[in-house]
Amino acid sequence: MTTAFVLQGGAALAAPQVGMLRALLAAGIRPDLVVGSSAGALNGVAFAQDPTERGVARLWDTWSRVRRRTVFPIRPVGVVAGLLGQRAGLVPAGPLRSWIEAGVSLTDLGDAAVPVGVVATDADTGEAVPLVSGRPVDALLASSAVPGVFPAVTIDGRRLVDGGIAADLPVRIAEQLGATTCYVLPRAAIPQPDARQNGAVDALVRAAYQVLGRASSADLAGASVDVRVLPAPTSASTSPFDFRDSERLMQDGHDLAARWLARDVVDLVDLRPVRGSAAVALAA
Repeated sequence: MTTAFVLQGGAALAAPQVGMLRALLAAGIRPDLVVGSSAGALNGVAFAQDPTERGVARLWDTWSRVRRRTVFPIRPVGVVAGLLGQRAGLVPAGPLRSWIEAGVSLTDLGDAAVPVGVVATDADTGEAVPLVSGRPVDALLASSAVPGVFPAVTIDGRRLVDGGIAADLPVRIAEQLGATTCYVLPRAAIPQPDARQNGAVDALVRAAYQVLGRASSADLAGASVDVRVLPAPTSASTSPFDFRDSERLMQDGHDLAARWLARDVVDLVDLRPVRGSAAVALAA
């Protein structure tokens, strides 16, 4: 049996995955393979290079300290230049690159303690591209390159962008890489809309995640491997660029996962492992 941890994308909404990783280790569950898209790839590589409690603690500290300005420094001049077509993205990639470099010690993805796959999307064909070797920072920048926000990253002659476009929840990629059992670590759910969440950005984010959620459910339904989806907490914000809730999301991610792994589902919905179930709610 080849066990894979599969991490969904979602920028700041991927914070609960750190707590889930801690709970999985505490339960004695360790992967033979790690696969992630976008922010899930960032968490996946950080874990794969040091798949221990110490490594998870380091990742927890990283998430506790990150803020939007650390990775998404929005400046009016840059936004205007992007809107006028004078640059490829609204946000410079330098700060994100620096943040990734600070947390990744590998020189090649193939050197990770646990085999790891970083999923990006071919900007020209829309095809999912799993990266299992090469420079980790470039691979992670490509996997996180939200079109219009960050510029595409060219690797081996291919222009690559955010892996969440082609495989937001890359179970099928994990299956292609040899997984027979997949523990899915989803992003946080976004809150239900209310009077405070009726702006254009909230509506855009919600619609995007609904589309991605349906695609992810279809991928789960089409998987032929044993798929076990961990429960996810709900974010306090709809914004995938709001990192202020990270500490609480990590702790809630741990607590929910620990209870699920112990089969203690009191006061929870039915969160038993499912095999390729499209009924699992992956987007609000």
